[in-house]
Amino acid sequence: MTDTAETREYDGIELRKVREFVWEIPQEGEMNAPARVLASDPLLEQIGDDKTLQQLRNATHLPGITTYAACMPDGHQGYGFPVGGVGATDARDGCISPGAVGYDINCLSGDSEVEVQFGRRRTIRGLESDFEEERAIVPAGDDAPSSTIRLFTETDDRTVYQVETIGGDTVEATTEHPFETPEGMVELDELDSGDEVYVRSFRGIPDGVPAEFTVLDESDFEDEDPQLVEELRSRELLPLQSTDEAFARLLKLVGYHTGDGSFSGTQSWFYGEPEDLEAIRDDIESIGFTPSRVYERDREHEIDGAEFERTEYSIKSGANALKQLLVRLGAPEGRKTASDFTAPQYLDRLADWQVALYLSTFFGAEMSAPDTVSAKNFYAPSVSHNRLVEKREAGKQFMQDLIRHLNELGIETNEFEVVERTETTGGETVRFRFGVSSEASNLVEFLTTVGYRYNQEKRRSAALAAEYLRRKERVITERARIAEEAQALADGGTATAEIKRRFADEPVNDRYIERSVYSGRSTRPRPPAEFPDFEEFQEETPVRNDGAVLTEISDIRQLGEKPVYDIGVSHDAHAFAAEGFVVSNCGVRMIRTNLTYEDIQGNEEELVESLFANVPSGLGGGGIVEGDADTVEAVLERGMEWALEEGYATEDDLAHCEDEGRRPDARPEFVSQKAKDRGRNQLGSLGSGNHFLEVQRVTDVFDEAVADSFGLEEDQIVVLIHCGSRGLGHQVCTDYLRRIEKGHGDLLESLPDKELAAAPAGSELADEYYGAMCAAINFAWVNRQLITHRTRRVFERVFRADAEELGMELLYDVAHNIAKKEVHDVGVDDDGTAVPTGDAIAHEERELYVHRKGATRAFPAGHEEVPAAYRDVGQPVIIPGSMGAGSYVLVGGDESLAQTFGSTAHGAGRVMSRTAAKQEYWGETVQDELRDQDHIYVKAQSGATVAEEAPGVYKDVDEVVRVSDALGIGDKVARTFPVCNIKG
Repeated sequence: MTDTAETREYDGIELRKVREFVWEIPQEGEMNAPARVLASDPLLEQIGDDKTLQQLRNATHLPGITTYAACMPDGHQGYGFPVGGVGATDARDGCISPGAVGYDINCLSGDSEVEVQFGRRRTIRGLESDFEEERAIVPAGDDAPSSTIRLFTETDDRTVYQVETIGGDTVEATTEHPFETPEGMVELDELDSGDEVYVRSFRGIPDGVPAEFTVLDESDFEDEDPQLVEELRSRELLPLQSTDEAFARLLKLVGYHTGDGSFSGTQSWFYGEPEDLEAIRDDIESIGFTPSRVYERDREHEIDGAEFERTEYSIKSGANALKQLLVRLGAPEGRKTASDFTAPQYLDRLADWQVALYLSTFFGAEMSAPDTVSAKNFYAPSVSHNRLVEKREAGKQFMQDLIRHLNELGIETNEFEVVERTETTGGETVRFRFGVSSEASNLVEFLTTVGYRYNQEKRRSAALAAEYLRRKERVITERARIAEEAQALADGGTATAEIKRRFADEPVNDRYIERSVYSGRSTRPRPPAEFPDFEEFQEETPVRNDGAVLTEISDIRQLGEKPVYDIGVSHDAHAFAAEGFVVSNCGVRMIRTNLTYEDIQGNEEELVESLFANVPSGLGGGGIVEGDADTVEAVLERGMEWALEEGYATEDDLAHCEDEGRRPDARPEFVSQKAKDRGRNQLGSLGSGNHFLEVQRVTDVFDEAVADSFGLEEDQIVVLIHCGSRGLGHQVCTDYLRRIEKGHGDLLESLPDKELAAAPAGSELADEYYGAMCAAINFAWVNRQLITHRTRRVFERVFRADAEELGMELLYDVAHNIAKKEVHDVGVDDDGTAVPTGDAIAHEERELYVHRKGATRAFPAGHEEVPAAYRDVGQPVIIPGSMGAGSYVLVGGDESLAQTFGSTAHGAGRVMSRTAAKQEYWGETVQDELRDQDHIYVKAQSGATVAEEAPGVYKDVDEVVRVSDALGIGDKVARTFPVCNIKG
């Protein structure tokens, strides 16, 4: 960067200083207007450190952009349009841009396969129609639970890159997509060849829809007590359908019990290691029965004359209904060696992934773990099975059934064999055995698609073995290629010395080249001597309990543009497995009270715990109100009026809300059913990310007259709520981005960034998007109002007084991410073209779409759209800071209309990505420091959330407000400081 008295340059973009705190990017080329940055020197350095300036300049290419695009002092890069950006476009011949309002980025190519519940894998693109009914596997370190999927997004044509590991795993993603590394989640553009990432070896079976049939019905239990039948019916286990989720869990239980379970009277027993038995307990509970705790006892054993003692762990279910269910599904009753059971016949009618559930749990109990016969080569994992001689045909059939099912899954097996006969106290037995072929690709296929369930230790071994074999095969394949090329070069007359030189950096030595040239190769080569033995590999390669193995990136290369997709899971880890790679995954209002800081001291922990318990938060969140279809329609159409009618708001609340809490332009009919469905269970929830509820105290008053009008004074307690329209608003934006990209591709092609997708003013899509967006704004106001209602109830319980006595009145509620039709005075030149005020020769009023992305409206005193209660002083402006630095209340400044279309900053503005924040900060440490040093009590869904929102990841809010105040676009009134904070 070069620095002179009048200009600054950042990454090739020159800014000219117009006056103190105002910098301009001059209009040139295809820009339709100049751009301006409002910042002090320290803030400008931070703004110039990312893509904010490039995005701001790109925004000036929007049709009808008026005067200039502006970046507020808290600006930072977003997607397409910078956060903290303001852009006004002509409402007659300009455009409206969802990208300039705000939306989430998408990350993976459509064919990327995501691991979902019950050992299945699905393309991420294929999740669109039913993602809310699906559950994704979440590699969470200690385990890999399944989680509901709350978000699904799609965007056309973004540049994707292929990431490849030394084991041959590949995935296609955009540069913003986070990958899990030993240092936490790291975005792809921060990774390079040689960096380490976690990959989950197990992929599962491609998803398939099972044929629907009745597996069991009441006729199968006609000899049982009717009460047992009623017990099964009440748990929705009769009739049992092949497509039922409970049936999938029962397949696992039957398979494992066949291998390592027993019945005793009405009791069903399962034996294994404690962590594996916990997984079995979860499945038993999930189908409606109550399992025992894990029992532990020491038992003495004798094998071949050798005596030893081992600890045995077990669980049981005492429900006869469960026992009878397992028996009828194929679990053998009585002595297994004396039984004539075979594999359940219904397996022949099931989808592959269902068959794999049964096989994998039986193998988890009975098959040997992966092991080596020599340093680098593996045994065939095998399973043995004993039957009395008189039951040998049934035993043989059982084993051959297992072989057949494996073969139908594409997994080769070794020859079935009768191993031995043995005299036992129960009679003469015969032992059968078969193994999975140890040919490398076949063994990898078995370990990564079927493997071992209910056996964590074998699954960890399988993960390591699969990764080892894949790396080994890649090295062998590369050496085979070199041998073939070396021989071809020699046949073409190239000297051996030259061939050796060409392959000097490859995994071969001179002797290998010589043998390839002179002798040729009739078999595949072996790995080089330096390739590690499996035992060495196990010692050096970390593998987690969730099956994720640490591996190394071998290559990252650009592929071009493709449609991209993303999902969001409800689990706190916010991670899922895509192609095995572990990847991740508004507005504000203030409520004043008549409490003082002294009143609240000693109650902080009770207050934060109660607020956290009573205000839903997190990615999924749930809601305070379970809205039916009529409720959602009413909220979208009437906003805060609905809340008033339902008893969640007061007349005073509406009077102190922007637009009185209702956008009259709202058109619920233009909101998709999918968006409405997503919002239905989120009414009254904070969400995640930087959304929060914070109890604060007023520490400073800068303008006593305005503060008095706002009802603020020093040491007073206030509550700040920052959240938006949740999944509904996200879906509205996603829906219209798709439609606009398809319907107005010509306009999109003329823009420098496709994330600025816009619809021409006056077009059908522009009108529909505006109506749907206004409906989403209504939803957001109601969302914050319901949180306000619940917050009032919490304060009433904690301080034993009703909300009215506590003076819990709404100060103001203002939207942050919005495009609004507003009439503004615009400077024009002699052609009537809008120009900056200083260049204007005339002025005229025009209706504009004012896009405020991460910016807040800041109308001055006297403006007709300021609520009557504040019209004499100006609109309240609320600027949240970080949870360790405080927030501000401003008032719309006299210069805001002339400089920023009546706008100012909306917060402190990030200087560090969420990924970088989690690498820099530890959530629990941040919480402890805030409590011990600043007496701020923080409660969040996870430590990662706290780390992402640590005070150090934000700009200096004091500096942001100083610039706003100095420019007269938002004047300081009061400063607040956190007391307690809850985050999603």
